[in-house]
Amino acid sequence: MKIKWEMAGFLRSRPLMFYIALILAAFFAVPAIKVHAESVKIVIDPGHGGEDFGAQHNGLKEKDLNMAVAQAMAEELRKFEGIEVFLTRTDDRKLTLQQRADYAEEVGADFLFCLHFNMSERHTLYGTEVWISAFGDCYAQGKSFGELCLNELCTLGLYRRGVKTRLGKDGTDYYGIIKYAGEYGIPAAIIEHCHLDHTEDEGRYETAEALQNLGKLDAMAVAKYYGLYSPLLGIDYRKYGKPKVEAPSVVMKPDDTPPVNVSLTCLRTKAETGAVNVLLTGEDAESGLLYYDYSLDGGATYSGLQKWETDKKELECTFYVPVDQNIALKCRIYNGYDLGTETNTVEIPALQGWTEETAETVSQGEENGDVQETPGAEETQFGTEEETVQASGSVYRIDMERYKTEDTGKEKIEIDSSAVSQFLWLVILGFLFSLSIFLTAALGVYRKKQKKAGRRGRGR
Repeated sequence: MKIKWEMAGFLRSRPLMFYIALILAAFFAVPAIKVHAESVKIVIDPGHGGEDFGAQHNGLKEKDLNMAVAQAMAEELRKFEGIEVFLTRTDDRKLTLQQRADYAEEVGADFLFCLHFNMSERHTLYGTEVWISAFGDCYAQGKSFGELCLNELCTLGLYRRGVKTRLGKDGTDYYGIIKYAGEYGIPAAIIEHCHLDHTEDEGRYETAEALQNLGKLDAMAVAKYYGLYSPLLGIDYRKYGKPKVEAPSVVMKPDDTPPVNVSLTCLRTKAETGAVNVLLTGEDAESGLLYYDYSLDGGATYSGLQKWETDKKELECTFYVPVDQNIALKCRIYNGYDLGTETNTVEIPALQGWTEETAETVSQGEENGDVQETPGAEETQFGTEEETVQASGSVYRIDMERYKTEDTGKEKIEIDSSAVSQFLWLVILGFLFSLSIFLTAALGVYRKKQKKAGRRGRGR
């Protein structure tokens, strides 16, 4: 009883500011306790190594590029609190994919990031992409991180090729590093930063500064994914809202069907400049539309791949063609897995001397055109990367103009989750502050009553 009475006396004797300070201290201690509860452990895997050079282009070896990016990524991440960073290799040595996954398990990794650069068989593809597991929680975590990673890399102007899965013949993950890590329950992501063999991606990897920049962007994606905080960098991602992805109950198979409902329509022409304005249409519900290319000779030769820079099913663009020759215009439209479908052919008589009669011929050609599927971007013959098309023994330069249609849909209202969180904390703090005032007032009334009771007792 004596201890309880002394404690009660201590509480009654404290001023109002004491309780306010106590509440504020508890309020600000909550996020700090949360951040330092347990460190995240991540493993960075510089792909290839030793006699395994990886891709080679213009004297550059992919294994060296991967290591430079990995070191920059690790250095940047170590500036954040609450994270431990490990590398599968710190020198030029060859490791099997199983050894890399085993190391991640050995250190208790929460995530494995495998760094690479890309090249395509016919040197036609460009852009950045992330490969992940097709199964369960490894898919969910990989997809969430992959979207964040592409957001960062696309700030360099790289073309977004997407977050993808790939299965082997046995129905398991195709890429060994993803498969073996998944067997340990560790999510893994292969980051293909860009293509070394395409002019579209030049300037993003050739110098030490460029490689360091890639590593920093990878690190920022990890920091956002795990909600990390760096007093050194002055960066706080503790309230950052990463993409929420539910673990699927089915295998997230890759898209193995080409786009459908593709068509090519000639909208208008201008004889003075040789401009042919067209509308391309296509659909792909699984992986979206990624590229298109075009031909002036009915499909005998095609241009390099052009960007389908919209999430819509239609794309309006303009071709500049020679005005003194007949044109057989055809396009191919590709999805996120580089599978393509050919459009109908539009016959355009020489624009010099254009009449209503020739316009009617073009319209009939569109109505009678056939739509054919092609096996994919990697299995077809393309033109040069300088966007040239051979027709009638001559080479013509094609200038492209793309038009992005503005979104005419309803206005989207986005709620900032961090702002909502701050508001709720302020409401809680206000409630606690009001409660402290009420309790202090009640305590004052109680003291007065106690004093009166004491005086009455002494009067007796």
